[in-house]
Amino acid sequence: MAREEVKADLLKFLSLLVTFVFLVSSPSFPRRGRRVTSDPRAGAEPSSPSFLPVRRVAYSVLSPLSRARTRSESEELRVLGAGLLFIGALGTASGLLAFFGARWEKRILLLICACGLLFLLVCCISLLLLLLLSKGQIEEKADAAVGRMILVYIGHGRRDGLLDDLQHQAECCGLTGRSDWLRNAFVQTLNVTDLLPCSCLRTLPRDSETAWCSSDGEVAHEQGCAERLSSWLHENTVTVVGLDVGLMVAQVLQATLALELRRTIGRRDARRAADKREEQERRGADAGSDAD
Repeated sequence: MAREEVKADLLKFLSLLVTFVFLVSSPSFPRRGRRVTSDPRAGAEPSSPSFLPVRRVAYSVLSPLSRARTRSESEELRVLGAGLLFIGALGTASGLLAFFGARWEKRILLLICACGLLFLLVCCISLLLLLLLSKGQIEEKADAAVGRMILVYIGHGRRDGLLDDLQHQAECCGLTGRSDWLRNAFVQTLNVTDLLPCSCLRTLPRDSETAWCSSDGEVAHEQGCAERLSSWLHENTVTVVGLDVGLMVAQVLQATLALELRRTIGRRDARRAADKREEQERRGADAGSDAD
């Protein structure tokens, strides 16, 4: 009896400890999901200054809140963001069930928690596969969208401003290099080869009345912005994969503890019931002996 009591108390302590860590880490997924699906210009989620313009461009071409003509391109990112939000919410709910189940020793709550964690594990594996399989597609669509932005760039408008921010703050020019701007419709109408957006230059001219500058005698960024977009995607992929793997390990551990605690509590309660019956039978036998 004492052995079952000690084991149950130890499992309760370990379960509550793992649940605390699980509840602390689970909100990272909703935050990451909001970071993927929300407009970075809203300022709700801080980001590295060097990657903020990259994220803005990626949002503008991949976000589910983009215009209808880019809506089909955002499917992977929309599913990924929704998956992160769902995993975070379900993980928090499972953690609360594990906490109250261990705290109150409710076997039904522990069983529901274990089932929820197993389902959550399947969701995490599916999300991880989706992310790894669609990473290349997202990168290709982002590059293609930036290429189209370069073709129609005229120097004013929201998307042109995003592209200027990307080139200036990320210190890049064009998609693969400055030569991409030779394909711009406005540059082709002028039939010139030394005209670039001022954001491509390493030193922005003061009091410029136009978004275009001559690259003659000015030093422009040589690196293309495709590398910056690739770095942004890689940063987010590594972060999500790390969170996903860590969460899966926590899920397996917590589900194992929940099931073992449920089994231990059942054995302990059965032993208590058996001991109580034996005590009642012994008292009944002692009472009969006294009567005789």
